Amino acid sequence: MTRRLIAAALLILGIVALIYLQRDKATAEISPSPILYLVADTEREAERIPLAITRVSEDEENKIGERLAKEYGLSDPNRYAQDISGDLRRIEIHLNDIGHQLAQNVQRKKIRYHFYLDNNPYLVNAFALPGGQIVVGRGLLSLFESEDELAAILGHEITHVDNRHAIERLQYEIAARKIGLDGFYGLGSLAVDIFRAGYAKEQELEADRVGLHFAVDAGFSPAGGVSVMSRFEKLEKEEQQQEANRAGSPIEEFAQIPISALQDYFRSHPPAAERRAAMEDEIRSQGWTVGPQRPFVLRPIFLTDQGEALDRAGDFPASIVKFRQAFSFDANYVRAWRGLAEAEWRAGDAAQTAEAASKAVHLQSTARDWELLARGLAFSDPSGATLKFKIQIDLGQNANRDFESQAIENVELAGLQFLQGNVNAFNDLLSVDTPTNYIDVRASMRREMAFWMSHAGKFDLAANTLEEARQILPQSTETSLALAWVRSDQGRQADATEQLSNLRGSYSNDEFQAVQAVIAMRTNQHESANSYFQQAAHGDPVWLVPAWVQNNFSPSTVAILKQLQQEEQTRRRKEKEKQDELRRHSQPQ
Repeated sequence: MTRRLIAAALLILGIVALIYLQRDKATAEISPSPILYLVADTEREAERIPLAITRVSEDEENKIGERLAKEYGLSDPNRYAQDISGDLRRIEIHLNDIGHQLAQNVQRKKIRYHFYLDNNPYLVNAFALPGGQIVVGRGLLSLFESEDELAAILGHEITHVDNRHAIERLQYEIAARKIGLDGFYGLGSLAVDIFRAGYAKEQELEADRVGLHFAVDAGFSPAGGVSVMSRFEKLEKEEQQQEANRAGSPIEEFAQIPISALQDYFRSHPPAAERRAAMEDEIRSQGWTVGPQRPFVLRPIFLTDQGEALDRAGDFPASIVKFRQAFSFDANYVRAWRGLAEAEWRAGDAAQTAEAASKAVHLQSTARDWELLARGLAFSDPSGATLKFKIQIDLGQNANRDFESQAIENVELAGLQFLQGNVNAFNDLLSVDTPTNYIDVRASMRREMAFWMSHAGKFDLAANTLEEARQILPQSTETSLALAWVRSDQGRQADATEQLSNLRGSYSNDEFQAVQAVIAMRTNQHESANSYFQQAAHGDPVWLVPAWVQNNFSPSTVAILKQLQQEEQTRRRKEKEKQDELRRHSQPQ
């Protein structure tokens, strides 16, 4: 009864306020939303009275949050030890930079906020633990296009902490399960999943509304919240149509991965259309100016992620577009240049490969950058390749190069010279004695030498060089596969098969299947060859790219692989026609 009287009084006050504002010619659009929010907030406070009796202190909440973050592995100082690119640290630093700007205006000043990245690319969600420990999934970050969108989402999660949604969830769970705090910790990952599951609808809408205030107060455009909800709204509709439009090709399946990953977010939040409309109402009621949004400074990282995934799926044109989009944000983002060089090479464009790899070697060269640069030049400009490669070496003298990068750089130069007829080009390199802790580099140097020897048609020399590599590092699968290709080119199919037998049972990838297909064709096992090649092309679509095959194998092997490509394309076309026919017959007349 008391709650109803309070709500009625607040409603009357709100109506009076509306009349006053209308008389005062307020420029903002007037709507009943603020009054309804005020009533809802008051009712929620009344419902929280039982929890207030056992309210957790802010110091205790901080400790709880830190313990949960530790349990989840978020506070492990070594969690990014393998972060070679530095992207993970960069993301987390930026999350904390934006998050702390927003947290300047919280009510509970003693809460210590920290913002973490969950590096799972399919975690399209964010959640708040008690004590200001806020986690953002990499999959969610990949959807943002502006700093303002990030601010709206972080403001939403901060609200869950500041308005005690998170700590109250903990209290409810402990009471419902009849366990103490130590028992809650004992739930392991389930303890964190409880906070990922979302909150009551009114709490989620409250977090949207208050979070938008945090964003605006920190100088971000309120349009960020609306634009990200509009994107969610579109994806939500696509997710709902997913069953009716099931994917038929690997690329289509890839394209649906983010949508399926969004299901977790959609289940734990109100419909995006409702959230967008509520945000638009709040913007109008507050009279906020909807200014331009700031570009998302981390966007190149996620565009590169998308480019790499499209490359793996075999959609090379789309992959290349993503990498080039990344350069519009950061022209010197080396990971995107490397990705572009790989995608261009796999698409069969040697000239574009050389162009992208030359940029990578100037920024921060790796052994693979030099490999792609040399190969791109060799197959796009055979006569001028050596001179152009030397020029790139001179231009890249100031680039950060490790021992392996420098060693392979020397091998590539010798390889280009070998192709031009310098049969002694590798002599000095073969005699170089590398430190004992670099035996893998010695092996990789010889594998790369064998690549150039094979392309020059010197299969015996290539086989001998690969045997040296195998003696140096006998467990290397790369060397075993390379040796199998060369033995097959030599006409020694039994030796090639024996080489693969060392790997069979413990190792299998697309290249393993492809070399088996070539051996099978050369030994008149046509059906087996097609089966092996089908598996290879399923593992990596690059085996269906004629130009890539042309640039990577000997002429006799290329001829076999092109025949297998044609037969696999014919098989796929017939399979698609069959599926289309079945689909037509299954549709209601």
